[in-house]
Amino acid sequence: MNPRRVLFESWCGLGVALLLTARPVWAQSRVEYRYEQYQEDNDRVQVQTQGFWFQTELPPHVVMRGQFVHDALSGATPNGGPPPPGSDAVPLAKFKDERNAGFLESAIRYGRSTTTPQLAYSEESDYRSLGVSLTEAVDFNSKNTTLIFGLSRNFDSLNGTFQRRFVYKGETVWLLGINQLLSPLSVLTVNLTLNYQDGFLSDPYKGVNFAFRYPNPVFDPTPEGVNLGENRPRHRFTPTGFINLTQYVPRLKGSADINYRVHHNDWGIWSHTLGLEWHQNLGPRVVLSPLFRYYRQSAANFYGVRFTGDPLLPQGAQYALQSDGFTLLFNGDEGFPGDGATGSVPGHPAYFSSDYRLSELETFTFGVGIRVKLWDQVSFLASYKRYEMRGLDGVTPTGQYPSAHAGTVGLVFEF
Repeated sequence: MNPRRVLFESWCGLGVALLLTARPVWAQSRVEYRYEQYQEDNDRVQVQTQGFWFQTELPPHVVMRGQFVHDALSGATPNGGPPPPGSDAVPLAKFKDERNAGFLESAIRYGRSTTTPQLAYSEESDYRSLGVSLTEAVDFNSKNTTLIFGLSRNFDSLNGTFQRRFVYKGETVWLLGINQLLSPLSVLTVNLTLNYQDGFLSDPYKGVNFAFRYPNPVFDPTPEGVNLGENRPRHRFTPTGFINLTQYVPRLKGSADINYRVHHNDWGIWSHTLGLEWHQNLGPRVVLSPLFRYYRQSAANFYGVRFTGDPLLPQGAQYALQSDGFTLLFNGDEGFPGDGATGSVPGHPAYFSSDYRLSELETFTFGVGIRVKLWDQVSFLASYKRYEMRGLDGVTPTGQYPSAHAGTVGLVFEF
């Protein structure tokens, strides 16, 4: 994944995120504009996003939706290398880029069923993505129960510092979900998704540090920064379970969204997410929505801060430092082992990454949003989120983990 893809939940999700949307909303036509700014502390990563979203009903059975998003990205992100000895200041790689993305879909209703095909596209200077998806929602039980089936496929290509040519990355997602009206005041949503990724899954901007101590330190690989690109498996399978309860409380004139998500992938990562959001009506025109989200994950089984070995010897080797103290022979060199004592350089592990996003960590998101109905057909939106990430392994430098502010303002026009 491109390191510029920051860790905050934007309304501008495409592809798979849209596949996971519940049954379509059959409402009046509307247009939305939103501006978002994401800013990490210490001037690390900044993202400015402008987005336009529309929905229009084409009588009698079709709803069209579309979106266009423009991101301006800049700043610096950890390159995967450890900090210099005695320091917690991790090395950073600067970047600047722009992203244009969008999707178009049509929800077609016939009888009890709604079919929604979608086409999505996203492009940056170093990342291109084309996605197609199809969801099928079927109503039962007097429309109190809706079953949802979905399938999406993304066809991506990317390059970067450690991968100069564009290479392929793909993703397929299967979805099975149910929306159940428990009472006039309660709705339960349960989803199971199966996500399969293939192709180049390493981050082309993230490197690692291989360190080894030879008898003469002049031959040692540099102990700082990165000296080799990371290497992740070329396949990943991730099943995810999700449950959400929406409960309206008449006495308080508000509603609660409580959700939990768990996922596990064959890279060894388990993650858990708990989300809480309250929507409070403050009179007929104002809704205030505080939220909290907690996320925790275990580390990938190939994650490490530093790896033992020589970046120039991926298969490992035997060596012999000659008696002059300045000549190093390896097995295969003429005259090996000569008059020196032999030692061994270990080979590289099959997979390795120092990307902090694969470490054991937790995140906290606090925020509040407000929606104000300015006129009958115009509403104003604003929100603020504070994002905190913390490492849990006691080894990864704390300077790797970002904290950030995210703010949003927008307008909604209904027709």
